[in-house]
Amino acid sequence: MTPRLPWSAAAILLLAYCTGCASTPAYSPKECPIWEGLAPIQVNPAGARDRHLRVQAAFQVCPPVDGIAEIERKRIELRHEAISLLSSQTTTQLEDPLRAEKLRAQLLILANEKVLKKARVTEVFITGMHLE
Repeated sequence: MTPRLPWSAAAILLLAYCTGCASTPAYSPKECPIWEGLAPIQVNPAGARDRHLRVQAAFQVCPPVDGIAEIERKRIELRHEAISLLSSQTTTQLEDPLRAEKLRAQLLILANEKVLKKARVTEVFITGMHLE
């Protein structure tokens, strides 16, 4: 038979065990701010030196304060990765009717997987897009 711990000892063990447990965020995703600090990006699409793609995007970042601080610190890295992504797009891809939605999804993945470590982009908004 296993010895039973008094209630207070069991509670202390549980607290010690859960010190590294994830807690519920102290914010609502609706409170996450939209960061517009990425200047418009202009690139040549893949294989089209005579054409230009100009894109501007805004990012909803969580948690509210720490997320904005991290994306602000990593804005150069985010810009670099976004330029790489956008310049790899072909004119055929950029003429697709769903191009803005596809780029939005790719930018969301890019920000979360390649740039941010502690914060998360929950939404990307394409605020400007022009192919000439």
